Amino acid sequence: MNHLQQICCNDEASLIDVLVLFDKAKNYNLPSGIALVVNDQNVLKGTITEGDVRRAILQHKSLETKSAEFMEVNPIFFDENLSIAEILTILPHELRKRKRKANRYLSKIVLVNKLKQPVRILDYHELWEQRVASHRHIVIIGMGYVGLTMAVVMADAGFMVTGVEVNEQRYEMLSKGESYIHEVGLQELLKKQINRNFFVSREMPEHGDVFIISVGTPVEINKFGNKIPVMDYLNDACEKIGHVLQRGNLVILRSTVPIGTCRNVVKNKLEQVSGFKCGVDFYLSFAPERTAEGKALKELRSLPQIIGGYNNDSLEATSAIFRDITPTIVKVESIEAAEMAKLINNTFRDYVFAYANQMAKVASQFNINVFDVIKAANEGYIRDPVPLPSPGVGGPCLTKDPHIFSSVTDQFSFDGQIFSTGRKINESMHEHVFNSVIKNLEVSGKSVSDCNILVCGLAFKGNPETGDIRNSTSVDIARLFKGRVKQIFGYDAVASDEEISDYDILPVSIPDGFSNMDAVLFLNNHKSFEKLNIYDMVMRMRKNPIIFDGWNLFRYEDVISVKPSTYLGLSFSQTSVN
Repeated sequence: MNHLQQICCNDEASLIDVLVLFDKAKNYNLPSGIALVVNDQNVLKGTITEGDVRRAILQHKSLETKSAEFMEVNPIFFDENLSIAEILTILPHELRKRKRKANRYLSKIVLVNKLKQPVRILDYHELWEQRVASHRHIVIIGMGYVGLTMAVVMADAGFMVTGVEVNEQRYEMLSKGESYIHEVGLQELLKKQINRNFFVSREMPEHGDVFIISVGTPVEINKFGNKIPVMDYLNDACEKIGHVLQRGNLVILRSTVPIGTCRNVVKNKLEQVSGFKCGVDFYLSFAPERTAEGKALKELRSLPQIIGGYNNDSLEATSAIFRDITPTIVKVESIEAAEMAKLINNTFRDYVFAYANQMAKVASQFNINVFDVIKAANEGYIRDPVPLPSPGVGGPCLTKDPHIFSSVTDQFSFDGQIFSTGRKINESMHEHVFNSVIKNLEVSGKSVSDCNILVCGLAFKGNPETGDIRNSTSVDIARLFKGRVKQIFGYDAVASDEEISDYDILPVSIPDGFSNMDAVLFLNNHKSFEKLNIYDMVMRMRKNPIIFDGWNLFRYEDVISVKPSTYLGLSFSQTSVN
């Protein structure tokens, strides 16, 4: 349904009806202060604005007066297929035809389809912002996961984008249109846009208009044993931008940082190096990345974009940029509010996952399948569904963002245990899985030091799929077996053998890789695992094998019915009788 129908009426509508439409507009994210008068075929006949209603009231018209008496019967409208530049070129002629000498009387522009049915309303000032934005040169510093996906989406939206990447190997690959990141649709979009709207450079361009910082902010352990964010990459990016910054430029920080970083680090560094004043000579904002690996291109175009600006001009300039990409802009009161919103999203997710994982550890003491229990608890209970547990919570974001938030609370001597406790619980799952497997190998009569272990699913998550092994719980668990078992093998549906080998794990393919294994551990939930031939897998393995199912992918009955074996879940186990 076209939401524009919510502010449409016929010419019999009364003044009070129109005022109701004005009030309803905000509920549908529509512009307020305008109603569209249409006929039975939804064809545009006229418009009614707040100014028209005001004039009617000043003329002492009744609230029951019909809209036909005070509507604009010759409204300005444009074909929906016209570009912004074309509309702005034609607009002065339309104003002259109606003997309007200035655009100050025009706040909204109606777009119609070929049947003259209204399909969209543009704000006049927003139109000029978008025209300026679409002609700007966007420079994105850091071509990691966040920066590269952002770059190709912005290039596809029509922006001229330069990606700055200092790593020579990455630079060479991007120059050829080759992606080093697995993301659905990324390779195709990169190939389409490279050297068209998207260019890559190892140096900071001297003539950028908008600078988007998307460098990493990893964490490291300080002398007190706490994990704190490393700001070296961010400081370096600010230094380089400061040397080329020009009056009127906009700087957008997209990296995850402690609250206050934009104002106290980025702003100060840019002012120090450039000699300019923030909010006067250049503009600054924070617009966090919140996409999930595996569906980043889709979410960049669909998720609401939170924006916080140093001042209102910074906020509006950034909104004009992102408005061409995502349908919803969420403006918050300050750059600190935007920085906090990003941390809230990820730390909350990490904490609720920790709750589920703690329940798994409790259930393991009673040999209860915690997946079944949580599903039962959630069944028909609409309040606060509990997430399902996992062998751990990994990835480049959730493993560090709680520590970043905790570093903020430390500044004010607040108790930050809510963040550190959740992280500790999630990280403790590695030992929980390791100990469970070792214990069951010993119970099955095996000599652990002679055992071969196969870890399936080395990327930090399987659904949506990614090949990203950074901060993977699977790798952390595999490392625990190092020196305890004979050999550790690994398989991933997406990550390459080279990437797996980098973590000192011997890559194999499946089903052949199941042969001669004492234990197989499924540590992510890639959809391909659900299609495995369980009978063939178990039969290929050694005597009394262990199958650890960290995501409840299989029925334990199917596993233990093949031959004497043990099905091991996060919280319970079942062994077939010899």
